[in-house]
Amino acid sequence: MAKRKVKDPLSLFRKKRKKAASGAARTEKLIQDDPDLKSFVYQQIAEFQPYVTATTVAAVIAKDPQKLAMELELKGQGRSTNQLALLHRVAIRLKDGDSSIQQEAHHENIYEAIRMAKEKLLIRLDEIQDEVISKKDRIDEINQALQNQFKH
Repeated sequence: MAKRKVKDPLSLFRKKRKKAASGAARTEKLIQDDPDLKSFVYQQIAEFQPYVTATTVAAVIAKDPQKLAMELELKGQGRSTNQLALLHRVAIRLKDGDSSIQQEAHHENIYEAIRMAKEKLLIRLDEIQDEVISKKDRIDEINQALQNQFKH
């Protein structure tokens, strides 16, 4: 009779071996370790100055590009696991109190991924600002019309 190898019941609680760095870990390490890249990140975040307050926290977040597989497949831009592993997926989040806004982008070049995420967020912030200004202008026009109506 052949002996069966009995699994150690405590093996479930041992730490698993570390896999190769995921895309998110690779991107995060680059951002933390490369002084030129870190400087680039600070330059990109500085462009949000007109939209933030003194209490706004800006964060650049590395995300796992492998989790884009389904989204890209649905868009007809499917990529292999190896192709996804080459991507840098970056999100930029602005948070102030309970409010936050975030946009993300991915690219094989980390500088491009960060720049694209920044551009997307700036576009969204401009849209929000335009909506707020438009609503305020409409309210001001209504109030002015009502004041003029009562003067006659």
